[in-house]
Amino acid sequence: MANAQPTLLYHIYTWGCQMNDAESAALARLLEAQGHARAGQPEQADLVVLNTCCVREKPEQKAYSLLGTMREWKAARPGMVIVVTGCLAQKEGERLVRRMPHVDLVLGPRQLYRLPELLAERNGSRRIEVALDEGQPLCAPAAAWQQGEAPGLCEGVTIIQGCTNYCSYCIVPYVRGPEVSRPVAEVEAEVRALAARGTRQVTLLGQNVLAYGKDTGEGDFAGLLERLHGVPGLRRLRFTTCHPRDVDERLAWAFAELPLVGAHLHLPIQHGEDEILRRMNRPYTVAEYERRLGLLRAGTPGLAVTTDLLVGFPGETEAQFAQMLETVRRLRFEGAFMFAYSPRPGTAAAGLPDQVPAPEKQRRLRELIALQNGITEQRHRERVGEVHEVLVTGPSESNPALLTGRTRTFHQVVFAGPESLAGELAQVRLQRARRWGFGGELLA
Repeated sequence: MANAQPTLLYHIYTWGCQMNDAESAALARLLEAQGHARAGQPEQADLVVLNTCCVREKPEQKAYSLLGTMREWKAARPGMVIVVTGCLAQKEGERLVRRMPHVDLVLGPRQLYRLPELLAERNGSRRIEVALDEGQPLCAPAAAWQQGEAPGLCEGVTIIQGCTNYCSYCIVPYVRGPEVSRPVAEVEAEVRALAARGTRQVTLLGQNVLAYGKDTGEGDFAGLLERLHGVPGLRRLRFTTCHPRDVDERLAWAFAELPLVGAHLHLPIQHGEDEILRRMNRPYTVAEYERRLGLLRAGTPGLAVTTDLLVGFPGETEAQFAQMLETVRRLRFEGAFMFAYSPRPGTAAAGLPDQVPAPEKQRRLRELIALQNGITEQRHRERVGEVHEVLVTGPSESNPALLTGRTRTFHQVVFAGPESLAGELAQVRLQRARRWGFGGELLA
């Protein structure tokens, strides 16, 4: 039972992927179901949670910088409880406490939902605890959606956690563990609970969602999409992220035959040159990636495909970078997340020779960004005049007089219309193309 009055004021910081966002949202509802409330200012909170990322160096630095600032908060308010969770917590463990002794709890990602229980056990006492993931099952507090405030129109649901691909640049398998799927019935129950309380779009989350069910033998990812397709109240199903080696005819069938499945796929290629892909431990060639991409595009005309691109991998030559640019020109992605390689301690690539100098990595990144931005703008201009089904999310943040929403291809559209359309599907003609999306016209 929730307490009559809030017992703690909390604040949650989140870095990283959509899974971290979903975990933080679920934790917030779990805390509120127990009577706790959001703090007006983070430094006034009784409980501060840092849900962290360490896939790249920058979010790790941000977390440590904030923890340094919080040392002063803790000195002013000794009763403040500071919790670090997520990938950085799992990677650092006891080292994090030695470096930041004002931290109270260090929790692995699968320990996160034990926080209310751990807080109750402390009963106001000060003791440092480190609880890392060591074979715990993947769980999520589906019941939290049935209490407290209503969920949003668009929510994420974790269906699988971990990775067994061991790309040479990536630390995720070491901090999230091997792939572990949630039971189908549990996922469906959470999606039904969300839809019953007003959620209209659910994004299925995992480090590799296409591997769903392979560890349990309980069906496959396309089968899960088919099962969720019949949930009352649901308007759209999305998912992220995917590994190219798992793209097959079953996924192409789901895109083509299940109308609720959005016509957008984020499919990281990472690089556009075969030798670099081999050294990254990505088990496909550019030609194999292109064949799988062609299978999806042929079955679903107009499919929007976005990707991840990594420049400056150790040993990347100018010729290999040029080949990457050529691959990007040919495949014409709708958009891309683009990064310069940063060594992650503990990964295979961190110790490779021929590390590319930082200024050169940044030059290559700028050139890649300029190329992809041009392709994105061209792809958007080609879509002007198309009519799309838009899931309306409400007033635009930049111009509240207009509505905003997303097409099935996950393009953002702003247009004039009544606020009563929020949460509904509307037919909108794309009129003005921008890099970020479109201006549109609502059709009767």
